[in-house]
Amino acid sequence: MAILDVLEPQLVRLRARYAKTPLPRFFAWWAGELVSLLPAKWRAALAEGREALLLHTDGDQLIVRRETATGVADLGTISLQSEPETQRAEFARLRQTIDEPQLRQFYCVSPKRVLRRSMSLPAATEGNLRQVLSFEMDRQTPFKADQVYFDFRELGRDAAGRQLHVDLLVMPRSQFDQDLAPVTQLGIALDGVDCWQDADDGRRLGVNLLPNERRARRRNTRLLLNLGLASVAVIMALAVMARTVSNREDAVNAMTEEVAKAQNDAKQVAALRKTLEETIDSANFLAQKKASVVPTIELLDDLTKRLPDNTYLERLNITEDGRVELQGLGENVESLIAELQKSNVLAEPAFQGVIQPDPRLKKDRFNLVAQLKRKEAPKDAVSKPDAEKPAGGDTGGKDTKAPDEAKQEGMNASAAG
Repeated sequence: MAILDVLEPQLVRLRARYAKTPLPRFFAWWAGELVSLLPAKWRAALAEGREALLLHTDGDQLIVRRETATGVADLGTISLQSEPETQRAEFARLRQTIDEPQLRQFYCVSPKRVLRRSMSLPAATEGNLRQVLSFEMDRQTPFKADQVYFDFRELGRDAAGRQLHVDLLVMPRSQFDQDLAPVTQLGIALDGVDCWQDADDGRRLGVNLLPNERRARRRNTRLLLNLGLASVAVIMALAVMARTVSNREDAVNAMTEEVAKAQNDAKQVAALRKTLEETIDSANFLAQKKASVVPTIELLDDLTKRLPDNTYLERLNITEDGRVELQGLGENVESLIAELQKSNVLAEPAFQGVIQPDPRLKKDRFNLVAQLKRKEAPKDAVSKPDAEKPAGGDTGGKDTKAPDEAKQEGMNASAAG
C-alpha cells in the first residue's frame, strides 16, 4: 500500500490528462461491445473485481449485503442489541458464506447523512483536485476542511473543456464516527465508506469518505503478481537484448576475422601475381631482345655471300647498338658498298676513312661500317599463366638451344677472323 500511496499523485495526473482525450469514451464503448459478446461465465469472471461486502445500519440492526456485477443480495442481519461477542460470531458466520478472503468491505451511509454539492472548477485544477477542494471547503460548506471527511466525483467537462464539473460529498467527523461506531466495536476492517445513490435502490455512488489511514491494509496479491511478472518480463527483455547484442558482436568479430584472412590471402596472391608478372616480363624482354637482333651466324653467312673471293676480313666488330665495323683487304673494294646494300641483315654501309693501297699485298685496305637491321619484334615469347598453360612453357626450348647458338656463332666468328 505504501507504493500505491507514493504513486497515487502521479496516477491522478495521468488519469487527468487521459480523461481530457476522447479515448476513454471510445474504449468504454469498445469494451462494452466486446464484453457483450462473451459467455455469461466469462462476463462474471471479468466482473469479479466489482464485488464487495456492503454494511449499513437500520435502527438497531446491522445489515450485511453482497454486491456483484448483477446486483446486490442480502446475506443477513446482526442485532446490535446482542452482546459484542455474539455480533462478531454472527458476522464471522455470514462472512464465511463467501469464499473470498480478499473481498472488499464497505460501510454505506444514507444520502441524508451527507452534504452533497455540485461545483464547477477550472480544468487546470484536476491534477490536485483534492487539495483545491480542501482550500474551498469553508467557502462551499459551513465546515472547515479539518472538521469533515470528504470525497468527490468528476462528472465531466463543459463543451469548451475549460470547466470541470465535480460532485462534492462532505460528512462531519463527529457524525461519521457516530455512524461507524457499531462497525468499529466489532473490529471490522473497512476498505471504505460509501453513500447510497438512493435510499431504496441499494446502489452506491462509488466514493470513499474513509481517510487513507483508517482503511484496511490488504495485501494486493494480484498487484504483487503483476509487478513480479512485469519485472520478469523486463529482465527477460533485457536479457534477450543483451544476448542479441552479444550474438551480433560475435558475428561481427567472426566476419572481421574472415575479412582480415581474406585480405591477407588476397595480398599474398597479389604479391605472387606481381612477382610472376615481373618474371614473365623479364623473360619476355630477353626473348624479344634476342629475337629482334640478327644472329652472328646469319651475319657471317651474309658476308660470306656478299664479299668477293679476293676480299677477306681482318677484323669484325659488332657493338651493343648494332653497329658493324668491317676492316680488311680486297680488290676493287669500291664495289663492296653496292653489294652490301643488297644485304638483308645490313643497312647503310659506308666507308670510314680513305681506302689505302697495300703495295706488299697489292690490295686495298678498307674500313667499312654498317648498321644491323632489326627484326620485327615478335609477340610475347613467354605467355602469362592461365588455367590450361603453365607459365614459362615456351621459354624452355629457347633457353635450351640458346647456348648452342651462341657457341656456334662464336666458332664462326673465330673462323672468319
